[in-house]
Amino acid sequence: MNILLFIKQAISSIKSNKLRSFLSALGIIIGILSFVLMLSFGEGTKAQIKQSLGAAANVVNVMKGRDGMGGMDGSGGKSQRTKKEGKNIFTEEIVAEIKQKVPNVSKAILGYNLFYAPTIYKGKKVDQISSFNPVTQDFFKDKGAKLILGSYFGQDDFKERRKVVILGNKLVKPIFGNENPIGQKLSIGGEIFFVGGVLEEKGFEYDNYAFMPNTVAKKFFGKDDGNKLEVYSKTEDQVDQLKKDLNYFLFKKTALENYEDVDYSLSTNKDLLKQVEQFTKQFTYFLVGIGAISLIVGGIGIMNITLVSVTERTREIGIRKAIGASNFSVLFQFLIESVILTFLGSTIAIALSYLIVRFVDTYKPLGPELAIVINMDVLIIAIAVSITIGVVFGIMPAYKAARLKPIDALHFE
Repeated sequence: MNILLFIKQAISSIKSNKLRSFLSALGIIIGILSFVLMLSFGEGTKAQIKQSLGAAANVVNVMKGRDGMGGMDGSGGKSQRTKKEGKNIFTEEIVAEIKQKVPNVSKAILGYNLFYAPTIYKGKKVDQISSFNPVTQDFFKDKGAKLILGSYFGQDDFKERRKVVILGNKLVKPIFGNENPIGQKLSIGGEIFFVGGVLEEKGFEYDNYAFMPNTVAKKFFGKDDGNKLEVYSKTEDQVDQLKKDLNYFLFKKTALENYEDVDYSLSTNKDLLKQVEQFTKQFTYFLVGIGAISLIVGGIGIMNITLVSVTERTREIGIRKAIGASNFSVLFQFLIESVILTFLGSTIAIALSYLIVRFVDTYKPLGPELAIVINMDVLIIAIAVSITIGVVFGIMPAYKAARLKPIDALHFE
């Protein structure tokens, strides 16, 4: 059996019916295209979340509330909320004590509740600011956040409660256009604030935040509620021990008698990454399911067109069988045609996927948060799936052709 001969015959048959072949492959092109893009979107989302969390593998997050990610000890699951109210641990004083008394701490950051305030610029309402974020003086340094314009908050900004804000990157263009934002006045909650700086692009919602000194937020908006601690170990391998030490230290600070009464939860980014992995896996399965439906529809199209081809070529099949062609060789010929059609369709779909990904990556029409990543695994899966579709949906027409009797096929009109 000469496989190359079968392939040449299949390609010749496809070329002789270009329009029908294209229409047959169109369903596969659409199916593989959606399949690849959805898998790539899932991979991109997972990679972006991992990058966001994995940048600080040595951090222990302490969140207000017992129903946060990871539970009180980061082990997962929900617990009852506090029955007895302990001392507040989300304060700058506690942060200072953590730095001094908890072993292997490199830095600790107090996070505040976000809030919203109506904002006006030159008489027009500003809707782009999603939240205002009160911060401490070392916040940007500890976070590694860099400015592209202006300057960070200084000690006097906190001490004298100066009304100044630093803006996330995505806020500048919509609010100020081509104007220099530094020194511009914004009316925030009826108070006049000056723009002191602009952060570099970070991705996610961070770019839509406006930041102000926590002392200013407290004075003008009554916002001084801490709700999160980020405590960093000196090295990554110390983070698990730090979580235990920190848990013990904070429990003592609450002055409670029972762990069941505490109103906070601890987790490391490793804990969060495990949950992200689980979520993105389920999300990817969902996207693959949608793509699979498109592929099944495309496969049915291939099967129907191949059945039509078998009917049209019945006399040809009869002649081949009359001169000695076996049932298997006839079956294999039509099966090869089906597989080549699906392979060509998948090749076109992969090329289109690459162009779409390049366009999205270059021009970001849906925003910088959208991440699409095509890796080799996705391409191999796409090609394997297309060939499988060709075999599965081509086998029935091929079997029908192979079962034809020469005498009946030769008399077919």
